[in-house]
Amino acid sequence: MINSNIQKHILQRLLTKYESSKTYKGTNLLLQNFSIKPTDIFKEYDKDSTDINAIEDFEKECNLLESEKLIQLDWKYERIIRINAIATTENWKKIRTILEVKDKKQQKQDEIDFYTSFYEDINSEQIVKDFCKHQIERLENDKKAEYLQEDSKNIISLLDFILKNKNEILERELSISVLANSKTWEGKYKRKVLKILRQSGYFDSLIEKFSDEKEINKVILEECNVYSNPSYVYFKGNGKITFENGEFFTVYPDIPFALYSQSISKIMSFEIEDAKIMTVENLTSFNRIKESETFFIFLSGYHNSVKQKFLEKIYQQNSNKTYFHFGDIDPDGFFILENLKKKTHIDFNQYKMGIEELEKYSTFSRTLEDNDIIKAKSLIEKGKFVEIMNYMLKKNIKLEQEIISCKE
Repeated sequence: MINSNIQKHILQRLLTKYESSKTYKGTNLLLQNFSIKPTDIFKEYDKDSTDINAIEDFEKECNLLESEKLIQLDWKYERIIRINAIATTENWKKIRTILEVKDKKQQKQDEIDFYTSFYEDINSEQIVKDFCKHQIERLENDKKAEYLQEDSKNIISLLDFILKNKNEILERELSISVLANSKTWEGKYKRKVLKILRQSGYFDSLIEKFSDEKEINKVILEECNVYSNPSYVYFKGNGKITFENGEFFTVYPDIPFALYSQSISKIMSFEIEDAKIMTVENLTSFNRIKESETFFIFLSGYHNSVKQKFLEKIYQQNSNKTYFHFGDIDPDGFFILENLKKKTHIDFNQYKMGIEELEKYSTFSRTLEDNDIIKAKSLIEKGKFVEIMNYMLKKNIKLEQEIISCKE
């Protein structure tokens, strides 16, 4: 017999009641009955205004289930008042067969086995293991896993790909590579995956200086070489770049040169003639700034591990130069400078990022936001840039580097 949608709805409600009960869990000492009201299925059933034909059709469906000895109906004044399950082990098996579902305990064990297979896999990334362990703990404590199993499978595949990725890839390419669709990552999984990455704790030192969720997500993905758009590195100054295949480019001060960031790993040598090398935080400032005997580099976006290694390579071949960084005169700008020094082991000097500039261009300054104050105090606690941080807090000001590059 083929059961209708109404019949399946009735059986599903009864099965859910049973599988949520103490009887099913084996902790109940008393005999339980499992029943629902007809209005749980057909909300208009008790209303006088309801079409009599609709009521008769509903009752017919219920009668057919009763004839199969799966339910028992209680009537009053020629209306159904209660739908009772005939709660036998054999009936619950029949109901699951009709609904094409497994026993809840078996479903739970299957889910645990699914997550355990990744948790125990020696090739799984630690973040994947932690995610799976959390789902196992939820299931063992009679809670649902955070995601449907099919979604979890895709989330795990995305995490594994992202965390193992060594080459620059665009987000749409990631989506195609893992999900066979260019839009599924953005539409369904990006927020879920990034929530797991953020909460993992593995990126805390990278994102501590950021407060905006969108910016944090961008930093995490770029650290894993995943970009929303192609990333470029910009140069201007006096130098020569030679690639592994022997090809080379000459860089000039008045002709800025941009190189696809994925290509920087193919650079064999980087000869810089200028005495100073300066990284610039903002593209507008990079285009505007001029300084004699200075080679300028704009790294475009977050300084991830690939770009840090690139700067280290430049330093190895040009260790006799003086290094500078030009960024915003605000707590974020100094966090970036400190991170740059820490990750590359290059002693970058701050360029026009002092109290003198704050005083000189105070009419263009902006007030500190709550997050700026938190970051400034954090730097002071670490003993970093104490004088200028105290000045910013005292005067309640910060300054964008574009002001300086425009005016000077």
